Amino acid sequence: MTTVRPETTENIEPIPGRHNNQAILQVINEKILEKTDRRPFYIVNLNDIVNKHKHWVELMPRVKPFYAVKCNNTEPVVKTIAALGAGFDCSNSAEFQQVLTHGVGTDRIIYAHPCKDPQDIKRASEQGVDLMTFDNEYELVKVKNLYPDARLVLRIHPRVDKTRYTFGKMYGCALDQCNELIVRAKEMKLTVVGVSFHIGDTCFDSMAYQNTIRLCREIFDEAKAIGYNFSLLDIGGGFPGYAVKGKPTFADVAKDINTALDEYFPKEENVVVIAEPGTYYVQSAFTLALRVIGKRVLRSAASDMDHEQSFLYYLNDGIHGSFFFTVLVDKAIPGFRVIKDQKQMPVYQCTVWGPTLDPIDCLANDIQLPELDIGDWLYVPNMGAYTIVAVTSFNGTARPDLFYLASGEIPSEIGV
Repeated sequence: MTTVRPETTENIEPIPGRHNNQAILQVINEKILEKTDRRPFYIVNLNDIVNKHKHWVELMPRVKPFYAVKCNNTEPVVKTIAALGAGFDCSNSAEFQQVLTHGVGTDRIIYAHPCKDPQDIKRASEQGVDLMTFDNEYELVKVKNLYPDARLVLRIHPRVDKTRYTFGKMYGCALDQCNELIVRAKEMKLTVVGVSFHIGDTCFDSMAYQNTIRLCREIFDEAKAIGYNFSLLDIGGGFPGYAVKGKPTFADVAKDINTALDEYFPKEENVVVIAEPGTYYVQSAFTLALRVIGKRVLRSAASDMDHEQSFLYYLNDGIHGSFFFTVLVDKAIPGFRVIKDQKQMPVYQCTVWGPTLDPIDCLANDIQLPELDIGDWLYVPNMGAYTIVAVTSFNGTARPDLFYLASGEIPSEIGV
């Protein structure tokens, strides 16, 4: 059995066999019993990440994943993904320097930020991280002055209809300006090697990848007429981290991508295809456990009957902790699950708050929960993406503990 060593402030515990909900729930209960004053904590299933990687390789063998470090940069996660042979999507020098400490070669890194800090471009030059994105002429000027030998990838606006949020207003070259920008790069004698795009977070438009890959084909052809021979296509991120009923699964998305690649970028052209998954790799690997620290009862003005009452619960994690993206960005209701035995327990309308004095620290309104007591615990699965990286110290917000589980052997590399 091989385990990944954690950071000094974290713990790792091997669990034999395949991890499942019951095994994770058992560990949560064990951790709760160890301390009466425990702060919120995560149980992290590293084997889930390994299985996700294998699933990716099986369903999209032509597309090499470059993990988006910004999604979850905890050391055991980064080390595990590095050991699997994946690449890394880094958005600044702090991220690519972290990745390099795990023995990842610069050929496995893309500096995928279209508008980079000049200081970070200098550090990229010093480290030899030469593959990077751009989407405007000002960025070309920076690169020309600071890292003229860089290999550049043009980021474009995607063709997408349904996604929770996109980057269209923030990043990406408009399609009618791509030709002009490529010509400008040629005039500046810069090396442009390909095209990238990012559909957005968890795309629900089944045709988005196909439509945008077709557009990339057109840009490849236009670039050839200008004098470039593009060799890289970066299809970005936005891949689901777990199955949601009624929504496209990762298998559905992979099928659409494979179809588009076969049509517009056939294998014989030898175009390297990469992607930037983040949520896909880590979302289902993290389960958050948190405690009820306060409680209020609200009753209807017209009746004091028990069935008319509702409850307000205050938890020891909130939007200034693990729930910033879930609640404020994704506008989603956390999937709270109660640890105590709920058999034949009535449920009530409840409002759930975080631990701070911030009036917007509300995690859920009017959700159904049984009556809980102060000190009771809840847990929330699928909390690995954009959670621990967003924790702040506002109002004394406690940073959750992290307990890592590993089972089976993590191979030194799996070819992708």
